[in-house]
Amino acid sequence: MRKALLLLIMLTCAAESKSIDWIITDFPPYYMISDANEGTGRDELIIDLLHQYLPAYSDNKVYFPASRAIRALSDKRHTFCMLSLHKTPQRQKFIQFSNHYTTVGLSPTIVMAKKTLEALGYQDLEQIKLKNFIEQHKLVLGVMMQRSYGKQLDAIIGSMPKGQVVVRPGQDALESLTHMLSKGRVDAVIGYPSEHFYLHQLTGQKEMVQLLIEDVQPIAYGYVGCTNNEDGKQIINEIDQVLNDVAKSQAFKEIMLKWLPSYLNIKLSTLMKTSKAE
Repeated sequence: MRKALLLLIMLTCAAESKSIDWIITDFPPYYMISDANEGTGRDELIIDLLHQYLPAYSDNKVYFPASRAIRALSDKRHTFCMLSLHKTPQRQKFIQFSNHYTTVGLSPTIVMAKKTLEALGYQDLEQIKLKNFIEQHKLVLGVMMQRSYGKQLDAIIGSMPKGQVVVRPGQDALESLTHMLSKGRVDAVIGYPSEHFYLHQLTGQKEMVQLLIEDVQPIAYGYVGCTNNEDGKQIINEIDQVLNDVAKSQAFKEIMLKWLPSYLNIKLSTLMKTSKAE
């Protein structure tokens, strides 16, 4: 009798114990894996915040190299989830996405050296049309391999002359491209403002300028993606039920603004009050 009761309790606990396996990667400032800021990355903090609204689920952060993250997410033999994903048509074939966004930030910018802009005759340039600007001035743009910058921007980059686009693979591709920029091996690097800000703090580079890109909406949304199987669909369904409340919280707003320079912090804060996800 005792054994039967113990078995019943164990089975009940196992049935009630639910976990979400979150893919994380060494990608500051979204995930801070190996420095003094460990655990304070934007997306790590959002996972922690999200689980405050999902008491039935524990969280389990699983590390993958960036090059393997999407592949792991698409393998139906195990259920993984990941934050800040763009909903591209290709990804929607094998990933179950949330309806509501889970991260919001300024759209990608390009970073250039001040001296390069001055040599081109620009003094107070703030934004550009990416394709026209790169092609007109015969510049070389650095981008990360297997990185989506959103459907519209991906298409623009794909339409540029191959000789004017350098695609960098690897775990620290953006940091590598930033180093190439400082050495004059590329003329501009594309990435998200918080990424650029973090790298410039890390390297101490001050003679760089971020330029907004006119071709895209000023604000970008990221979504939760889970493996497209029954467990993934159930997790997404439960996450969608709380995301609206999460996004309205003061903690969410503070996390979204955490890794931005002050002037872009103000810009994103203003846009968050007026913009709506598509």
